[in-house]
Amino acid sequence: MVTTPLGIAYLASSLRERSYEVSALDALAEKPYQVQVEAEHVGRNGLSYDEIMARVEQERPDVVGISCIFSNQWPAVKELTRRIKHLSPDILVATGGTHPSFLPERCLKGSEIDFIMLGEADRSFPEALDRIRQGRPLADIDGIAFRDGDTIRVNPKSSLIKNLDELPFPAHDLFPPETYFRIALPMEYTMRSNRALPIITSRGCPCRCTFCSSTHHWGRNYRSRSPENVMAEIEWLVSRFGVRDLKFQDDNLTADRERARKIFKEMTQFNPRIYWNTPNGIAVWTLDDEMLGLMKESGCYEIVLAIESGDQEVLSKLIRKPLKLDKVEEVNRLARQHGIDRIAFFIIGFPGETRAQIQNTVRFSRKLKLDWCNIFIYNPLPGSEMYEECLRRGYITEDSFFQAGNFYFTSILNTEEWTSRELETIIRREYLRNYLSYFRDPRLVLPRLYALIRYRPNLIKFFLARTARAFRLMLRARSSPANTATTSS
Repeated sequence: MVTTPLGIAYLASSLRERSYEVSALDALAEKPYQVQVEAEHVGRNGLSYDEIMARVEQERPDVVGISCIFSNQWPAVKELTRRIKHLSPDILVATGGTHPSFLPERCLKGSEIDFIMLGEADRSFPEALDRIRQGRPLADIDGIAFRDGDTIRVNPKSSLIKNLDELPFPAHDLFPPETYFRIALPMEYTMRSNRALPIITSRGCPCRCTFCSSTHHWGRNYRSRSPENVMAEIEWLVSRFGVRDLKFQDDNLTADRERARKIFKEMTQFNPRIYWNTPNGIAVWTLDDEMLGLMKESGCYEIVLAIESGDQEVLSKLIRKPLKLDKVEEVNRLARQHGIDRIAFFIIGFPGETRAQIQNTVRFSRKLKLDWCNIFIYNPLPGSEMYEECLRRGYITEDSFFQAGNFYFTSILNTEEWTSRELETIIRREYLRNYLSYFRDPRLVLPRLYALIRYRPNLIKFFLARTARAFRLMLRARSSPANTATTSS
């Protein structure tokens, strides 16, 4: 996935409102097919550290902000900070995102970062820079962690932006859309046009799922932009950048059903026609025949059903997701009737989940006959209730996922019911099964094959090169003296 980093783009717009000069760098978009191997099964795509530092030296900024959404990004953030401080100790380095927001003390203790913005930072980050510029203390800023002499101070995030319409639109000009159009690897990889950009119309979540950290990061109260404000951004994206495909990245696009209906009705009247999907998932319990019909009419071609489990007890008691499996079946059937493609997210390996419940999820995922199915292995997310439960049970330590979290196809968890190896075997089998069933349907294969050949020739070259390299290494290993048997008389 190579897509505009909306969090940074929103921050850049907020800083510009305070008359700060802002430049931006998406290291992945610059060289998406350049890979640096970090460890077994771990690599970094994008610009190398040296290439990033060359850009920093060219800009000579006063402050560098580095996004750190996932735990496995933390080593890169720490290394870049070290190099920036070596270049010039006077450059201030800040970070934000879910990982440092939930583990601020550990992140500050183990790095040279100057301060961390916790959670939503559209207002607090500009305020912090104002204080620094004016020589005033950071002590009473809401949602910041910083060093105060030998002490680390953490001000918890206590206030959130109530009126999201007040926020300026993301600074897409700093992340030239033509770059992303050319790469054509949007979230979830599906598209009706390569002129695709992300949009987010709400923040926060009314649910209390135990495995999820998003609720704590964006707040437990659902906040949304007005339909008028959303349509103004859509019109701007179309007229300014020629967008034809929108990726709604909301956690809960349709949580406020009346607001969602108004947006979709306005999109139905919009000219030219815009296509859209929900690659980040959608609240299944908010959908019905009327809503799905309106979504299809407004340009929706695909929804991602965030189901998580095919066992009702796991949903209701273990992860406390407000979803009934019969509702999933109903929505899946209705979406198919409306001609909307259905993708689903499932997770196996929750602490407390039994083998039988895992098999229920596998059977349910097959029963739905989806257009595509993603089954992931649970890994504890810092900031979530289940992460704390894993610590209490001794399944993990505070070091377990500090720099190696968010790998959803492997696991280090082993419980009384199952092992990580068993989980990995299950998802390998199911992904193979999904691929085989996928290629039986030309309606699904041909559009993606067309997109691959037309828009992603570099991706084909990338995979061919990796396959050739792996083959050469295998042949070299087989022919090496260490693997050659010898005899002597």
